Amino acid sequence: MLRQPLLSLLLSASVLSAACSDSDDEQKPAPAVLIIDREAVDFGEMEVGQTSPEHLVTVRNASPSAVESVSVKVEGSGFTIAANTCERFLDAGMECEVRVRFSPRLAGPSEARLKVEGAPDVDSAVLKGMGVGYVEVRSMPGASAHVVADGDGWSCGEPCKVAVRKAQVTLRTAPAGFPTWGGDCTVVAGGGCSLTIDGTKVVSLEAFESLLRWGAWRSSQPRSVAVTAGGDIVVLEVGQLQRLSSTGQLLWSVPVGSGVKMVLDGASNAYVVDSLGRVTRYGANGQALWTSSEAAENPRGHDLAVSASGQVYVLLSLGSHELATQLKLIALSSQVAERWSLVFNEGQFNYPSGLAVNSQGEVYLAGSVHNRDATSGQSVFVKSYLRKYSVDGAIRWEAQGAGNLFAVNAEGAASTLSPNGGPTGGFAHRWIGANGVTQWNEVISNVPGVVTLETFSPSGTLLIGGHELLAGGTEIGRGWFAAMNLATRALGPVTYVEGSTGMGGPVRISGLALTPTGHVVVTGGFSAIRDQDGGFIRVYDGRVLTGVP
Repeated sequence: MLRQPLLSLLLSASVLSAACSDSDDEQKPAPAVLIIDREAVDFGEMEVGQTSPEHLVTVRNASPSAVESVSVKVEGSGFTIAANTCERFLDAGMECEVRVRFSPRLAGPSEARLKVEGAPDVDSAVLKGMGVGYVEVRSMPGASAHVVADGDGWSCGEPCKVAVRKAQVTLRTAPAGFPTWGGDCTVVAGGGCSLTIDGTKVVSLEAFESLLRWGAWRSSQPRSVAVTAGGDIVVLEVGQLQRLSSTGQLLWSVPVGSGVKMVLDGASNAYVVDSLGRVTRYGANGQALWTSSEAAENPRGHDLAVSASGQVYVLLSLGSHELATQLKLIALSSQVAERWSLVFNEGQFNYPSGLAVNSQGEVYLAGSVHNRDATSGQSVFVKSYLRKYSVDGAIRWEAQGAGNLFAVNAEGAASTLSPNGGPTGGFAHRWIGANGVTQWNEVISNVPGVVTLETFSPSGTLLIGGHELLAGGTEIGRGWFAAMNLATRALGPVTYVEGSTGMGGPVRISGLALTPTGHVVVTGGFSAIRDQDGGFIRVYDGRVLTGVP
């Protein structure tokens, strides 16, 4: 449609100007105006590499003055002028024509501008079109995985050909794994196949290895997990202690009553502390060798640590949560004889945060002290600490303000974490040397959720795990784990642990360990509440920690 109102306005202004002039010498001609008959031209969809039919665009000299030289051009890519009569003198009120084609070079939306020149007042029109390319998946390794387009809403469980309306597409697999791609793929971080859609792209998923090597469902969330030097997996569950092969076969299972934590010594003997604080040692074949005699009056979540040589440290929580609590640290020999003990009663309420031991048998205790306000009844924080004791029970050093989580490597350095609140996660990471001197502090912000545990492997890898927080922090989502890069002080690639149906959470991680071959053992439960909705043992390929296929 011609823009007639503009033309009428310009002609009226010219007549009015002539009527108001005193003489012909004072009259000034109205400026020339070139207009295009539409504001936009939409070419619709066109396959990449093909050319659309021509679209006609009309240019009019909408003024009483001639234009000596008219020209048109396209600013932008994907559109070309196929024919053009707007290349000469254009008298007042006359028209010329331009024919435009759309030839997309890449999939996705294209936009350019057709501009007319040659007069003081000129016009332009927007040219729009959608380039469509195709991804053809020609082969897949059976039914082990689907090919999924990142953020594009389509997937293929068998050979397929899919229209794509984006210039760049990254293909991945579901479930996540280690794919071998063929065809037009450019392999990117995380094992994805990157494609530039400048035509039909042919790819193949030639082979696929799952991130998950094996998994086993459990009726409840495992309490503890540890790996022997030979690669067997020892798991403490509700009412039983089990030893599994590296491939998941059950080697033995023994009842353990109210066991709350299990650890191994260097000879693969298992030590279990029960809810009353009694420790039982089990041989590598599952036979109970001895049980300590001292117990707490009330069932609690007592803690346990054992050195490679079999020196045992048990931390008992004593007293009443309503009145007052104390801590008692007991050192036992490998033959259950008490070597020494310490009682911690530094305030009204003494709470444990963790217990660990290094390769020399030195013990680390983390805890906090609180009092109760006599008027309000509210808990009043006094201090938190991390302490190191010698094999004989002499204090070596104390670090104030220790994090909520800590782990100790074989050399005696301690990693402490103070998780930040809220669904975005993050934590403050503090590194304390074996001499008790803080070597660095770092705030880690790029974390997928809350951190709930950290542990060192015998090789020195620091594993960190937790879960997502959803609905503004009121719900638990998927579990996750990663290795901490201690050189760069950054979290490595994150692996998410899906729920029992494979569709999100909740998942709570309870234990992490590395096998001698570098695979990751993960235990946890499928509920925000322990022992509800079952649990799991899973072993993931060790390449998930580096993201390198």
